[in-house]
Amino acid sequence: MRKEQTSRNLDRAFVGSVLSAAKSGKGAVLLYEGAPQTGKTWVLGEVLGLAADAGFATARLGADEHPATRAELTAVAIDDVHRASPGFARELLAMVTAETRTVWVLARESGAGCPEVERLCQVLGDTRSELVPWTEDETAGYLTDRLHAAPDLALTRLANTAGGNPALLEALVDGLSHEGFVEVGDGCARLAKPGLPESVLSAVRDRVLRLCGEQLARDALVELTRAALPAGVAREPRETMARATKAWYSGELSRGLRLAYQAISESAVNEAPAEVEIAAAVVLADASRFEECDAILAAVRDRTRWTGQTRWEAPWAAAKARRLAKAGRLSDAVAVVNSHDSAELSSPELAVLALAALRDGDIAKSARYVRRCKLIEGDPAEYGSVVLQLAEAQYGPEHALSLVKEMYGTGRRLRELLVHEPSVAALIVRVALCGDDLPTARWVCGLIGELAEDDLPAFRAADLHAHGLSRRDTGLLSQARLLYADSWSRARVVEDIADIAPADASPRTVNALQEALSLYSEAAAARDFARVRSRLRSVGVYDTYARFSGIPGVTFRDLTDKQESIVRLVADGLTNHQIANQVFVTTHTVNFHLRKIFRKIGVNSRVELAALYKSWASSELPRSG
Repeated sequence: MRKEQTSRNLDRAFVGSVLSAAKSGKGAVLLYEGAPQTGKTWVLGEVLGLAADAGFATARLGADEHPATRAELTAVAIDDVHRASPGFARELLAMVTAETRTVWVLARESGAGCPEVERLCQVLGDTRSELVPWTEDETAGYLTDRLHAAPDLALTRLANTAGGNPALLEALVDGLSHEGFVEVGDGCARLAKPGLPESVLSAVRDRVLRLCGEQLARDALVELTRAALPAGVAREPRETMARATKAWYSGELSRGLRLAYQAISESAVNEAPAEVEIAAAVVLADASRFEECDAILAAVRDRTRWTGQTRWEAPWAAAKARRLAKAGRLSDAVAVVNSHDSAELSSPELAVLALAALRDGDIAKSARYVRRCKLIEGDPAEYGSVVLQLAEAQYGPEHALSLVKEMYGTGRRLRELLVHEPSVAALIVRVALCGDDLPTARWVCGLIGELAEDDLPAFRAADLHAHGLSRRDTGLLSQARLLYADSWSRARVVEDIADIAPADASPRTVNALQEALSLYSEAAAARDFARVRSRLRSVGVYDTYARFSGIPGVTFRDLTDKQESIVRLVADGLTNHQIANQVFVTTHTVNFHLRKIFRKIGVNSRVELAALYKSWASSELPRSG
């Protein structure tokens, strides 16, 4: 796995060894990755400085900026490689693998870029370092270096609101220093007065807007302002919820859940804005506390509607969709997402739509939603699960496994993904075992096992599922099947049990596949249903008790002969007028039949009807008679 470091603890000794090797004719590439503004640009400057001290000519370029003629010993830094065009990425790959006395220093946002950029970064896998946010100790060290004095508690607390982001911290300290809000004396740096100067608020707002969008920029400014208040002034419950979210997504589940409940209680007393309760509801949904989550969201909706507040509608809808998807009610989640302007969808909402499309078997549509997630630069942990499922569906387990290593090559990043969607642990173990990659399977099992120690049902189920797959233990898988809250996850466990059974045609295998078929039908997962039905028919089982369609218990087999003829012609691309001529009825009668078919099958358009029929017909035997 790749080495994690921060921009403050740059491994200068390693850089020095690379420069020495280049002098002897061994060129090298150093690739630094990380979230936006975690210090990548600063690292490029530091490495170029070390190269200049070692006698190298240096050049610093932007993405797609071709290097000019270079001296014999050159260090070339290219920032924002993820913005490179496919053509330049291919050229860059050829250059960095061909030249022997050039040191290339590249930086990109983790997981970003076109497929050619991904290919380039995969080739450079052994020289990659991931930059992570500064720790609190490193933040304190930066303050000491900048101010030439040790920061006091209030200043340290204010600096920590930057979340370890070097660029935000620099903007904060610059503003405080220039406006006289920091005083230094007796070896100590302290805040000279409460509050924050406008220059700080403006600088931080500009930085955060570029990274996160308007809502998060407002939240960051509120956090900064609260942290700058003098001692004794209340900073709850917003601060409590921020601590809860940080603890939860870093894997401290019990502490995060406890703080979320505390924030809810404080909100009732202090009349906090709806964002606190919405954020708490998201944590409760992730913890499978669905009834409590529903109660909070219902209260927020009633209160905001009563007061006429509309700015909370989008985050409320995102939280509601997440809760529904967590409980396996994917169609209801899609309905909530589609209830407001699609141009404003967040990455978790787009992930819901992508997952629904994948379950329907529309891989192209799912891929489009995933691309939109990446374009808005959301947190990869929020949509990583569907990305991996889509990769497996499109290109097979080997590609999914390579993406795991590419996007989640560190314990911190993979832990965040598992907190967002614990059931993805089983998928990663499954693709790792397909590739005979036992270390990755054991690594994932270890991480989900740590999260399961808090004994929350979703994480406990995922732990049993992952370990059951790794050990081929049907007993553990059966326990996971009982703990999962949604039909699709239970179906996936049962299908895994069938895979472990001794023979494809054994009664145990057939019974497991029958159960999986029924559960996939319940989950309205057309693609999975078709796959399992095909498996059953490959072992001679044609009469299955499960039926699939958009409405539980109804399938195309339940249509009349006339209705099925019309559906088949719709799937062939005929218009209503052409269909009327084919089946010898009027166009009005075709419209009448289609309305009845839409209601019976549970679809809303001809396109959806045609896609679902083709998926069903591909695994269905011809009708008799």
